[in-house]
Amino acid sequence: MRRNRCIPRSILAAAAFLSLQAPAALAQEAPDKELVIAVTSLDLEIHPHHSIYAQEAQILSGLYEGLFSYNPATLEPVRAAIRSFSRSRDGKTYTFYLRETARWSNGDRVTAAHFRDAWLRMMDPAVKADYGSFFDIIAGARDYRAGRSRDTSKVGVSAISEDVLQVTLESPAPWFTKLLCHHSFSPVHPSVLGVRDWLSRAASVPYNGAFRIESVGPEGFTLRKNEAYWDADSVRLPGIRVVAPESPEEASRLFNNGAVHWLAGDVDLESILYRDAIQVNPMFATHYWFFSCRSAPWSDPAVRRALALLAPWDEIRSREQYLIPATGLVLPVEGYEAPAGIREPKPHAARALLESAGYPDGKGLPALRILLPEGEGAVRVAGLLSKAWKEALGLEMVVKTLPASRFYGSLRGADWDLTLNTWIGDFADPLAFLQMWTSDSSLNDAGYSDPDYDRRIAESSSLEGEDRMKALSAAEGVLLDSGTVLPIYHSLAVNVVDTDIVEGWYSNALDMHPFKYMRVGSPKALPNLVLAD
Repeated sequence: MRRNRCIPRSILAAAAFLSLQAPAALAQEAPDKELVIAVTSLDLEIHPHHSIYAQEAQILSGLYEGLFSYNPATLEPVRAAIRSFSRSRDGKTYTFYLRETARWSNGDRVTAAHFRDAWLRMMDPAVKADYGSFFDIIAGARDYRAGRSRDTSKVGVSAISEDVLQVTLESPAPWFTKLLCHHSFSPVHPSVLGVRDWLSRAASVPYNGAFRIESVGPEGFTLRKNEAYWDADSVRLPGIRVVAPESPEEASRLFNNGAVHWLAGDVDLESILYRDAIQVNPMFATHYWFFSCRSAPWSDPAVRRALALLAPWDEIRSREQYLIPATGLVLPVEGYEAPAGIREPKPHAARALLESAGYPDGKGLPALRILLPEGEGAVRVAGLLSKAWKEALGLEMVVKTLPASRFYGSLRGADWDLTLNTWIGDFADPLAFLQMWTSDSSLNDAGYSDPDYDRRIAESSSLEGEDRMKALSAAEGVLLDSGTVLPIYHSLAVNVVDTDIVEGWYSNALDMHPFKYMRVGSPKALPNLVLAD
């Protein structure tokens, strides 16, 4: 490593909280420095067609660039691979004009065909891309993704010329440019378009973002500035290193010692010496539990709703446990009024529902299989639910826990009836949470299927403004009332980063921080700090 802040020092301080920063007298204008990030795990998917986790999206923000990217502070769409675009009078057809200077890291030009072919692969039912249903907004995409049509000419994506891409939507969607910021809409170089395993060849894969992967190993990832990037002159970071400490305590120690600039994974906050570096802000994210709807009796909404109406919600969503308890799936955004959801137990209504479903007082219900990641929070909620359902119905629960590294990959399996998830909206719109529950969504882990819900989501796409928000809220009400989703709390983004040193890093609701805008500046000293060799 090439950073003098990694030199060990002993520290004497007269204050309660200290920062390990070089004295101002020693701070000089230095060459641009690489950024070092600590994440929870190096088991990251760098293929934009198969990535689904937040830490992967953060890395991909530096490697790939779609038609639009995020403004680092506001998250508003910023023109990226395009120089301009136009929209038809009916709001359904977009024409995008690519930058002539847009290049892959190997020097090849980025073309409209690269976008078209990458998007068609995302829709290919054989690929089973997690975010494939994001493309259903495009005319013909839903039928193509479902395998009902194999004619790509009927999908509304056309490369008119080398630098002109035209996209036709099923219906007007004012939020379309926000959606295009997501990494699933990135282009892919034709040399690796059909390759599934990118990790083993990461250093040779062409990237069109501000950075490229230089190396991947057991110690972490190394990214280097992509000198072929169209806006390379604006990129101040010469490189980025991504490491994964062995424990939260080790992560904090590395930050305190100056070996890491940004802790984006698990961290022991109590050990952080410079408290101003702890960045906490509300996220457009929700932690929720949900039922599998694939088999009886949990496929019956009456049964799911009955159990939800027996849950001790005041205890589960206690403000002693969570800063922002959630009664709805969508964190309210401007103009969106969330539905009421299930907020309190209603035993009489629950028993009536079970009676109508053929399970009077719960008789005949099989044992409920609960799948959880390891962690005290999940066990606490499971205990409260188990106690309530056991006392009310005599319902037996079988709880299985898995390490987090294995848990999320198991959600597509069939050996659970109730589990949990934390979802971060991929774009700042209620649809980012609601689209994933449609019957044919590629993100529908629950197997939830309700024609009424599907109809409401589809009809909302033809609406705008207040009418659209009301329609989406009504759809969320259908989902919540079915007892499929049990919201617990809205999440907080927790990062440890000194924004006086890491310039261009901004707190935001999606916890996305494009590397392109960052720079590692010179350290400064606090007035109450003494450093000694």
